[in-house]
Amino acid sequence: MLGTIGFLYYKEKIATIDRYCDVSMENMAMQIKMEILGHSDINSLFDDVERLRIGLYNKDHKAIVSTLTTKKIDFNQKNFTAKSSAFFVSSFIRPVDDIKYVVIEDSKVSGEMVKLKSFIWSMFVIASLFIAFIGYFLSKLLLSPVKENFSILSRFMKDSAHELNTPVTALMMSANYLKKSYDKEMIEHILMSSKMISEVYNSISYLAFHDLDVEQKEKFDLADQVHISIKYFKEIAGSKNIIIQAELNPFIIEMDKNSSTKLINNLISNAIKYSYAGKVINISLQGNILKIKDEGVGIELKDQKQIFQRYTRLNKEVEGGFGIGLDIVMGICKSNNIEISLDSEVGKGSTFTLIFPT
Repeated sequence: MLGTIGFLYYKEKIATIDRYCDVSMENMAMQIKMEILGHSDINSLFDDVERLRIGLYNKDHKAIVSTLTTKKIDFNQKNFTAKSSAFFVSSFIRPVDDIKYVVIEDSKVSGEMVKLKSFIWSMFVIASLFIAFIGYFLSKLLLSPVKENFSILSRFMKDSAHELNTPVTALMMSANYLKKSYDKEMIEHILMSSKMISEVYNSISYLAFHDLDVEQKEKFDLADQVHISIKYFKEIAGSKNIIIQAELNPFIIEMDKNSSTKLINNLISNAIKYSYAGKVINISLQGNILKIKDEGVGIELKDQKQIFQRYTRLNKEVEGGFGIGLDIVMGICKSNNIEISLDSEVGKGSTFTLIFPT
C-alpha cells in the first residue's frame, strides 16, 4: 500500500518537474528567437548559467555560440535527456543571421529527481516506524503537497491570464499602427507573435474563469464569425505558406459569441499547427455543418479519443501548445449541444466536423 502511494506520488512529481522544465525552456527559447528576429543584443542571456544554458547553431549543426555542457546535441528531437541535463531544441523556419537552431539546457533536473527520491524514501521509513499513525501522516505529508500543487497551478493560471492581457493588447495596437510606415515583414512577425500569445492568453483565461463567466446568447451569422477568424489567422498561416480556402453559406445560430470565437479559433489554430508547410486548409459551412480540413500529420485511430483530453499532446515533434485547445473545443460543444466528430488519416490530414443544433 505504502509502496503504491509512494510510486504514484513520485510519478506525479516527475511529471510536474518535466512540465515545469518544458515550459521554462520553451519560454526561454521563444524569448531568444524574438530577440534574434528583432536583432537585439542577446549576450546578457548567456551570462546567467545558474539555471538554463543556451546554445545557438547553424543549419550544419555547428555551434555559433554555446554555454552548453556537451557538444552532443540530438537535433532530430524537440526534447531529450542526456547525462544529468534536459535539453529543448527549437528551430527557425529559415536561418536568421546564420542561426538555425536554439538549444536550451536545464542542468538541475537530475538533482531535483534525486532529492525527490530521497524525500519519498524518508517518508516511507517514517511511515513504517509509526505504522499506528500511518493515516494521519499520509494525509499530512502526501495529500497536503498534492493540494498545494493544485492551488499553485490555479493561481499560476489566473495570474498569467491577468499578466498577459495588458502587454498583448498593447503589442497588437502598436504593431497595427507601425504597419503604416515601417518594414512590413517585420511588423507581420510582430502581429503573428502577438496573436500567438493572445491565443495562449485566451486559452488560459477560459480554463481559469469560464466557470465564473456569464454567457450571453445571441443570434448571428456563423459564416461571418468564421470569416473573422480566418482573417485573424492570416499572418500565422502565411508563416508556413499555408492557404486557407473557405466556402461558407449563411447560417444563423444562437449562442454566446465569445464561445463561438474560441471554438472556431482553436480548430483553425490546431489545423495550422499540425499542417505541413505549403498545404491548404479547407473550411466549409453547408447548412448547420461546419468542416475544417487540413493536410497535416494526421492522428492514429487509437489516439483520436485521447486528443480531447486536457494536457494531451500526442505529436510532441510539433512546436507550441499545451494540449488544452481541443479540451476547450469539447467543453464548448457539450455546453451548446454541438456534435463534433473527427476523421483522420496519418500522413494525410484531419477533418473536424461540427453539427450545430437547428
